[in-house]
Amino acid sequence: MITNPIIPIWLMTILSMVAIIFVIYNKQIKDIISNKKEGKITDRQKKLVIRYIINSCIKVCIIILLFIINLRFMVLNGDSIAINSDYSVLFVIDKSVSMRALDYNGNNERVQGVIDDCCYIVDELSSCRFSIITFGNNAQRIIPFTNDTDMVQAELKAIAVEDDLYAKGSSMNLVKDVFEKTLKEENERKEGNAKFIVFFISDGEITKEDEKLESFSSIGQYIANGAVMGYGTEKGGKMVYSINEEDPTSDYYYIYYYDSDYNRITALSKIDEKNLKQIASDLKVDYIQMSKKSNIDYKLNDIKKQISNSQSNEEKISDYQDIYYYFAIPLAILLIIDFILKKKRM
Repeated sequence: MITNPIIPIWLMTILSMVAIIFVIYNKQIKDIISNKKEGKITDRQKKLVIRYIINSCIKVCIIILLFIINLRFMVLNGDSIAINSDYSVLFVIDKSVSMRALDYNGNNERVQGVIDDCCYIVDELSSCRFSIITFGNNAQRIIPFTNDTDMVQAELKAIAVEDDLYAKGSSMNLVKDVFEKTLKEENERKEGNAKFIVFFISDGEITKEDEKLESFSSIGQYIANGAVMGYGTEKGGKMVYSINEEDPTSDYYYIYYYDSDYNRITALSKIDEKNLKQIASDLKVDYIQMSKKSNIDYKLNDIKKQISNSQSNEEKISDYQDIYYYFAIPLAILLIIDFILKKKRM
């Protein structure tokens, strides 16, 4: 049996002692007990003392049970095998304004599709380590490589498209240096034995004037598998304007621009598969147009086979089960009794 306290034991001990002192101390009862020594106690006062003792015992038991529940006693529930893959997965995610376009799997936002699909990949490749790079106005690595899949999914779900008011135009060249540096440093840390699976995720648009896509071929040497995942359609999708995203009836719900005749035109974002296929070719991975989650399945199956054929680390770990709910039952009963007694007094 082990303990895994929620609140540190020292802090819970102090809180419990303070609560018990607060429950036990009662000036009226103290005076009654003082009068008893002098033989002046009445029948009514005797009943008050008995009621006080019962109520105090119930409350002290509640505090003790809360203390025990906080300790989180856990009992051994057998052993399990944890498989740690030698592979590391890197997500490189476009969060520019165009990722708010409503053309993923119907009329859903691209970014929501990205988040759902990436979480699906994490579930399917859970034995790997994960890291995330995002790019928009700037490129940054938001988490280092980690086996904590819960944290990875939390970070993915927290990804927000940049504010359209401060957007500087789409550029995929911006992420190249951070992308290459991340793989290079991790490979050096593993003494040249790192195995990377990369998912480069974007709609492929470059909206910065006169900018052309640079070559990513220098990064391909680090990559063992992965895919460039393209989001969007050739028809294009309207982009939600962040200021009025809660009011679809607003005339300014979608991002717009003015043409040369000063007519207001609703902007459309269209996938640029030429750029995405060029990046896929440079990285030596497949290009996959993501109109639905299942499009990535064949690639995940291929990666799983590659992982299973490689040398992975198996670790025998002890599996423990929480038993706090055994103490929660008497706690609930005491709380009900305490509530009934209070209601009767009222």
